Amino acid sequence: MKKYGDEQFIEMLREGQEEARNRDIRKGSVFVWEKELLFKEREIWKDRMWIWLPDDFDILGEEMVKLKYPSENRPQKIYSNPETTVNVSFSHRNEKLAKGQEAEVCNSIGQVIESLYPGCVILGRGEVEIGEGQVAWMDFITPAMDARIYNLMFFTPLKGRLLIGSCNCLEQDMEEWKELFLQMLASIRS
Repeated sequence: MKKYGDEQFIEMLREGQEEARNRDIRKGSVFVWEKELLFKEREIWKDRMWIWLPDDFDILGEEMVKLKYPSENRPQKIYSNPETTVNVSFSHRNEKLAKGQEAEVCNSIGQVIESLYPGCVILGRGEVEIGEGQVAWMDFITPAMDARIYNLMFFTPLKGRLLIGSCNCLEQDMEEWKELFLQMLASIRS
């Protein structure tokens, strides 16, 4: 199909606007599927931990928590977007964790996940620097009742104890969210 001058010009403008959009959660609005999101720092545990999350994320209601996380071993705090399709959760465990042990815990839990979900493949692993420490992470896709879910789990010490968290969204949204999830991890401070 032949494109005329105006159509090529409009397409070039549209591509330029996409490239010029802010993708830094600490520098104003970012766009996910044409939806504008503004991030702000939130206090997760009083005087212990803060992280940048989308402004419209809120604590997930008790009924929805039980539906989305049926296991009694569910996260302690779960934040979600209004549609409940993107979630960020946190659990501050009693297990001790020293700086430098994050990757070891990440690898061990990765093995458990692969045994729990046959066919699950760890997509990647990495580390993000935060203050004087680091957060180890891994990402993978798991089945849900009616969809496939992209998960990015993370591990770091918080006051000498293990902090486990997870960011998740629908598999088809992972390209838009993964970079933002990693920026959120990099924003953790304690």
